[in-house]
Amino acid sequence: MRVLWNELKKILTWKMLILLIFINSVLYFLLIEFDIEYFPNGSDSYYYNLGIEMVEKYGATMDEDEFIDFKKTYAEEVKKADDYLQSREEYVKEGLETYGKLRDYDWVNLSGKASELRDDLFFNQSTDLFWELQAREHVLDFFEYKETITEEFNKRQKKRFEELIAQEKFGVYTSSAIENFQSFIANVGIAILFSVVLVISPTILKDRSRQLVPLQYTTKKGRNLFKTKIFAGVIATFIVITALLTVYFSLYSLNNTSMFFDVRVNTFIGNVSWFDPTFFQFILLCIAGIYIIGLVFALLSMAFSSLVPNMVSLIGIQIPFVVGFLIIGLYPLLPKMISIWNPKWLSLISYCAMIIIVIIFTAILWKREKKLDIL
Repeated sequence: MRVLWNELKKILTWKMLILLIFINSVLYFLLIEFDIEYFPNGSDSYYYNLGIEMVEKYGATMDEDEFIDFKKTYAEEVKKADDYLQSREEYVKEGLETYGKLRDYDWVNLSGKASELRDDLFFNQSTDLFWELQAREHVLDFFEYKETITEEFNKRQKKRFEELIAQEKFGVYTSSAIENFQSFIANVGIAILFSVVLVISPTILKDRSRQLVPLQYTTKKGRNLFKTKIFAGVIATFIVITALLTVYFSLYSLNNTSMFFDVRVNTFIGNVSWFDPTFFQFILLCIAGIYIIGLVFALLSMAFSSLVPNMVSLIGIQIPFVVGFLIIGLYPLLPKMISIWNPKWLSLISYCAMIIIVIIFTAILWKREKKLDIL
């Protein structure tokens, strides 16, 4: 246990912790800050507020009767918009005296006066009514969309789509909260992946570069020290990931999305999924995914650290793996892990394959260490 503790201290040095804080501060301002500081952003705030209103009024699901009530509320808001437009002479003169005429106006071939009136209505007036109406129409449009299965779906996707419609789980809730989380968790995944590789990469290379390995292998602990280093690296990875997730999710809590936690992922607009977790369960799935990805890359880093001669080679050999994963694998395996737009088996097979490959690779290296000639 003392040897394990010493190996752990060699990984989590105060210099490394300062570097880790610095790197994450930079990555926070580059990648994550926008998802925290500017949520909801601009017109998206109306969709977010409408989502809160829907959850408070209808709960975590909406049935047909509740949707009829939603339409009734929309009609009442349209009446308010009509009254407002008819009270403004300039809108009546331009032929925009009702919300229907405003909505259906030919904005492609608009007159200069109509353009001014529209901009004044949406950007200069004190009322938010017209922005709110657009958010409500967005919900109505997607609800009507369920009657048409698009040609982009394959047979399995269509079948899943029809199942959700039959279960009344088709998207009706505004998606601003879950889209914000998907962007947030993807960027957090990037920050944590870089952090893990940064911390764990030198784990074995340090001793090799100082020519300590031949001395270590002559001791009673001997070659078993390789396993201890691997175990210490896994523990350090778990500590780093847990600490960073604690910090980042503390910041994410400022976004105030907890009212959506009981809403099913499939009932958010545009988030048709193979499985049917709640928003909170989906968050837990993403956290589990980050732990797996982090541990896999930590073991890869330690494996490469035992093979390459110096730090430059270690960085060079890891760049293709890290960059390749960020480009190809990050989104399908984190924010889109259960999306209907990816094969149903993709996430499960990918995670299992990564774990199996890394375990086999590590086992091969351990056999190599046991037979390694130190002379």
